[in-house]
Amino acid sequence: MGHRLLSFAGRAFALSLWLASIDPIAAAGPAPSAAPLVTLTPAQAIQCSPGLPTCEGHDAVVFVHGIYGDDDTFVNGTTNFDWPVQFPREISGRPVDVFRLNHMNAMLAWSAGSNPSFLGVAKQIHAVMTPLRERRYRSIGFIAHSLGGNLVSTYIHYVKTAKGHPQRAQHAYAITLATPALGSQMADTGSLLKSMLGMSDPLLDSLKTQNLYLEMLLAFREAEGPKGEELGCRAVNLHAAYEKKHMGPFLIVAERSAADAVAASVASPVVGFDLDHSQMAKPAGRDDQVYQWVAKVIEREFARLASWDAAVASRDPSYRLCRKAPLPD
Repeated sequence: MGHRLLSFAGRAFALSLWLASIDPIAAAGPAPSAAPLVTLTPAQAIQCSPGLPTCEGHDAVVFVHGIYGDDDTFVNGTTNFDWPVQFPREISGRPVDVFRLNHMNAMLAWSAGSNPSFLGVAKQIHAVMTPLRERRYRSIGFIAHSLGGNLVSTYIHYVKTAKGHPQRAQHAYAITLATPALGSQMADTGSLLKSMLGMSDPLLDSLKTQNLYLEMLLAFREAEGPKGEELGCRAVNLHAAYEKKHMGPFLIVAERSAADAVAASVASPVVGFDLDHSQMAKPAGRDDQVYQWVAKVIEREFARLASWDAAVASRDPSYRLCRKAPLPD
C-alpha cells in the first residue's frame, strides 16, 4: 500500500511539473462559447491563391498541438522561435502552405462536464480539414505533439472510413512528437485528481493507459497500410520521436507508448531525444536537433512524392493517388 501511495505521489509531482510548463492563461481557456472547438488557420501567408482552381502545385503542412496546448506549444520560450511561422515556405522547389490546427480545451477553469469529448474534437477536425482536402494540395503532412498525434491518426482513419482510400492518400505523412499511442500514466493520475475535484475531462481520459480505443486505433493503422497497397495507393507514412528526459521522477509519455507501440508501423526508425515532453515541440532554432530531424524526414518525403508523381504522370488524374480507386472530382 505504501509503495502505491509513493508511486501515485511521484506521478502527481511529475504531473504538476508538466502542468507548470503550460501557459496558465491558455490552460484556463476561454469560456466554451468564446471560440470554435476546432480551428484551422494559416501560420504564414497562403501561397496557393484562392483564385487558383486547385493547389496541386503546392504542399500543405499542418501543426497539431496536444492536450491543453495552443499556438505557444510550438514556440520556444527562451529564443522565441515560432516553429510554424519559421517553417520553410519552399521545400525542394515547391511552395509550402503552413497551418495550425487548434483544438480548444481547458485544464482547470471550466466547470464539470464542459471540456470537449474526444469524439467531438475528432469530428470537428474532419470538418475543418475537408476544405483543405478539397483544394487538392499535392500532399498534406502533419507535425503533431502528444495527443495531437492520436487526433491525427483518428482523423486519417475517419477519412478512410467516411470517404475512402484515395482521400486517405491525400495525406502523405504524419510526424508524431512524444505521442502516447498507448496512453500515459500521467493521464491516469490527472484523471483521478480531476475526478476527485468533481471535474470531467474526456480528452484527458482518452489518454489513460489500458485504453481499448487506442489499442484498436493502432490495429486500424496497421491494417489500412496493406489495404492501401492492394489498391495501389500512395502511402501515408508515419515517423515518430519520443522524449527521454523526465519531469520529476517520471516520463510524461513512456518510450513503450510513444515508440515501441508504433515500431511496426513507422516508415523510418523511431528516434529518442534527451528532452522533456514539452521541449519536444519547442526547437530553439533551425539548428535544433528536433528541427533538423523533422526537416530531414520531410525532405525525404518530398523526394518520395516527386518519384511517385513521375511514376503516375501518365495516369488519368483521378487515379494518380490510387491505381485501383478513383479520387472523385
